[in-house]
Amino acid sequence: MPDISLHEALFTTRAMRHFKPDPVPRADLEYIVEAGTMAPSAGNMQIWAFVVVTDPALRKAIADTHREVGYQYIRDGVLKEPDLDEDRRRVYSKAMHNVEHLDEAPALIVACLTLPSPDDADAASGLFGSIFPAAQNMLLAARSRGLGGVLLTLATDYSPIKPAVHTPVRDLLELPDDVRAVALIPIGYPKGVWGRPWRKPWQECTHWDRWSDASTSDVP
Repeated sequence: MPDISLHEALFTTRAMRHFKPDPVPRADLEYIVEAGTMAPSAGNMQIWAFVVVTDPALRKAIADTHREVGYQYIRDGVLKEPDLDEDRRRVYSKAMHNVEHLDEAPALIVACLTLPSPDDADAASGLFGSIFPAAQNMLLAARSRGLGGVLLTLATDYSPIKPAVHTPVRDLLELPDDVRAVALIPIGYPKGVWGRPWRKPWQECTHWDRWSDASTSDVP
């Protein structure tokens, strides 16, 4: 597949939730993970770790846990909020596809962090800055190979809801006590088309020098 420009990757790597059943070559998965390790790392500690899951039975077990948590948090929670605005409803309605079909992704990459010690769990949020840049690198690397993905955090160790019936993801992956699952990234050949993600104009969230000086399109 021909290389794409950095501009095209940055402006067309939208969330891909629907996947073809075609397996992802191992070489591509290795490339994606290696790209993740090129991301910024606080103090160059490189506290990340990645579990690449391609085994169908294990993918199904993870999907079962994700489905249970997703039903509680999204279907029976967010989507039933009486004052939910239409933008959030649209986003969470789309997220329900992953809740119900996560096992259709031919590969899952579970991004993890390694704590300085198992007792430092409360400080983990301060270490996320070394995980999420790696996740974005992996999504961009996948895009360069014609592969899509999406960043999911439900059913991780930092999910707002814990599974009551199905086995937690950390137990399915047999993670050590000092390792935490931070994100699930399904990877596969997308059924959708690449395109610019829906975003508010950058001018609405940009200020020059001071908060009161909002951006305008004619600022050089």
